[in-house]
Amino acid sequence: MIEWLKRLWLEEFEVTIWFTKEKVNPLDDSPSRSKKVFNMKKITTKKQTHFKGVDIDGNEIEIKTTAPFDYQIKKIY
Repeated sequence: MIEWLKRLWLEEFEVTIWFTKEKVNPLDDSPSRSKKVFNMKKITTKKQTHFKGVDIDGNEIEIKTTAPFDYQIKKIY
């Protein structure tokens, strides 16, 4: 019952963002990437270089880069 009410009234997203790191080994052409995961309740901006929203604790999260990054949004509720 509680899960049903959460799905009805709340929204929650799991956002995974992959950033491209600088190449450590010049002989290796594959880019190195780092990953960050956020649980968001509101997403206001989603672009290749800019992501903005509010996490489930109410903190505003904003990521802005000059290099494009990859992201995945998974809806939980």
